Amino acid sequence: MKKLILTGLFLVLGVFVLSAQNLPSVRIVNNTGKEIFYIFISPSDDDNWGGDLLGEDILENGQTFTYRLPHPLSRVSLYDIGMEDEDGDTYVKWEVTITDNARIVFTIDDLEDDY
Repeated sequence: MKKLILTGLFLVLGVFVLSAQNLPSVRIVNNTGKEIFYIFISPSDDDNWGGDLLGEDILENGQTFTYRLPHPLSRVSLYDIGMEDEDGDTYVKWEVTITDNARIVFTIDDLEDDY
């Protein structure tokens, strides 16, 4: 019986590890000239942003933030990415096609007037 439980546990753990490996990561580069206090990423067909990904951290100008997306690319490949800076200004890229290890660079040109 113990062998059966242990085998089942290893199978579940293996499936979890394999599915985590299939989740793409995205690198967000802050070239806005400002400190970024909040980053939000959501599938483009989702009406909600979800929670802030930075938590207590601040993304300084020139720094990169790496995030592993919650869905495999076969399920979702278009994402909206939003950031908010120290002054409350927002920067958004809509319907970004994500590939694994994508590098998304935000600049002052991504400043959104009506976020």
